[in-house]
Amino acid sequence: MMRKNLLPIVVVLIAAGFFASCATSYDKRGKFHRVRGGESIWTIARAYRVEVQDLAELNNIMKPSDVLPGMNVYIPEKDRPPGYKKLPIDSAIASEESKSSRPSSIKRGRTKAGRSEPIKIYRGKFIWPLNGKVTSLFGMRGGNRHDGIDISAPQGTPIKASASGVVVFSGQMKGYGNLILIRHDSNFFTAYAHNRVNKMKKGQSVSRDQVIAEVGRTGRATGSHLHFEIREGQKARNPLFFLPER
Repeated sequence: MMRKNLLPIVVVLIAAGFFASCATSYDKRGKFHRVRGGESIWTIARAYRVEVQDLAELNNIMKPSDVLPGMNVYIPEKDRPPGYKKLPIDSAIASEESKSSRPSSIKRGRTKAGRSEPIKIYRGKFIWPLNGKVTSLFGMRGGNRHDGIDISAPQGTPIKASASGVVVFSGQMKGYGNLILIRHDSNFFTAYAHNRVNKMKKGQSVSRDQVIAEVGRTGRATGSHLHFEIREGQKARNPLFFLPER
């Protein structure tokens, strides 16, 4: 249950069904496009007037050759707010924005015709929080949006901070169980969920690779694993586009 002292924080949790692991957001507003011969990520993005980068991250398309005839590509509905589950970081976002008027390090514009907008990969910005098999990817899963990746590991496995920053939340949240949120530079945040125990408190500074928690299965989880998210503001980004290739 959500603790009373979290009630003033804007937290929207939309859950539908029960999945093998936790943090999913209901999202049936979009549609799937079946790729035809001769189509590319650019022609599909242009046809549906969506950003190439958003299309790539939602569908785990890291290079143009990943788009093959017959595959289904999820198209988020344009002009409506995305279905990302809100995390309790609004006050931290406001604090970060008040410190600097600089825009986010990741820029977006309208999708342009032709192959003028590459798929961006940000290797090295964050490190893997632990070693383990990725058992669930970012993106759509059974009509719901999975806002991060799941990494399988035995209970008690140390979880490390993916980058240096400041803890902005350490506690329990419905679905996520024991959760730690860390604020990083350029309005980025990382989330570590289902922890058996949180080892850091709100307000503490952490260094990259510092142990912050232990793997568990708290919240909505059927096995021990880490649910890991990267957020730019409230927007969930695909962690595999930021982590070192394995």
